[in-house]
Amino acid sequence: MNHKEITQVAGIFKNLGANQEQATTMARQLIKRAEQLAKENNSSNIKELQTLLDTAICGAQGILKPTKKADSE
Repeated sequence: MNHKEITQVAGIFKNLGANQEQATTMARQLIKRAEQLAKENNSSNIKELQTLLDTAICGAQGILKPTKKADSE
């Protein structure tokens, strides 16, 4: 986890309405979880981070991820 990654991900959370402190905290947590999932799933950090960000963005907008919509219908 580096400062540039945290800043970029925090920017996404700021655009979703979080204040700077909240955005930075959420970014650190999301990046850390992506690293954990990458190890567990033997995949890349970027792929896992993208999946987590997709989920967070959908949640912030109050919508289900497209793959989850089919499950709930």
